[in-house]
Amino acid sequence: MEARLPSMRALQAFVVVAQQGSFSEAAKVLHVSQSTISKQIQQLEQWIGQPLFARTAYGVGLNAIGETYLQSVSSGIHKIANATAYARQQSVQQESVSLLVPPSFASLWLIPQLQDFKARYPSISVTVSASDSIPQGKEKEVDILIRCQPRQQAGSQSICLANEHLALLAAAAIVPEPIERAALLATVPVLSHLTRPTLWEHFWQQFGLTDSNPQYGAGFEHFFMALEGVQQGMGMALIPTFMATTSLRQGKVVNPLGLGIDSGYGYYLYSASYKQRASGVSQVVQWLSDRFARDPARQLSSKSV
Repeated sequence: MEARLPSMRALQAFVVVAQQGSFSEAAKVLHVSQSTISKQIQQLEQWIGQPLFARTAYGVGLNAIGETYLQSVSSGIHKIANATAYARQQSVQQESVSLLVPPSFASLWLIPQLQDFKARYPSISVTVSASDSIPQGKEKEVDILIRCQPRQQAGSQSICLANEHLALLAAAAIVPEPIERAALLATVPVLSHLTRPTLWEHFWQQFGLTDSNPQYGAGFEHFFMALEGVQQGMGMALIPTFMATTSLRQGKVVNPLGLGIDSGYGYYLYSASYKQRASGVSQVVQWLSDRFARDPARQLSSKSV
């Protein structure tokens, strides 16, 4: 049985009048006349068979029925608006491919590369979500998943885009002159990595600096936060080389001692074989693999400097 619904314009007028507490103010928001608003509200109340507003000399306010009705209607309109906007953004000529990637991977590497992808594959639209974990129940909705994980934990069906090489970075302005290892560590704080607290211990051990007694500064959850902290002169951090290429090239940061470590982690791509049967997914997978294969920073990822 087909549901009988009031007009969408009447519902929209109802929500805005409820928000503004005035027919005249609602008319301004919706760019229509006050008489139009009054007529739409009257039609809606007649449709429902109940008044929704209590009218006073000071304006209008929702009555008990109107309050209950507003909660459901406003939520429904919001969902309809989101669904409509999403549908309008999807072109029938474009194939959409969804990616779920780590936040720092997204902001420091993937987003700057998307112009290249669009130029090569104009008929493919990518949607990017950033998280360190897959939201429960969303596994099948993701076409391509990229994870940063210890190499020994990588699945057999994964594609290794890059091993993680971490470079010691600082803003040039806070590096003491002349540059000496002891002076640098004594005067410049190091920024903690909250989700991987052993990174600095690994670094100190590799370079025989376990007795260096460094100053620990602010702590950050993600590499993109730590890199911004470095650029702001807050201290030194260990940042994946491929994520810092632009900042290094622009002179925003430097590797004052030329030091870096292999963290034992890698960036792995996962995409189910049935997903890759779609041409768009397979092309995105190939593009990602090609971009990392050509990236000079990737060549540093299997060794320390």
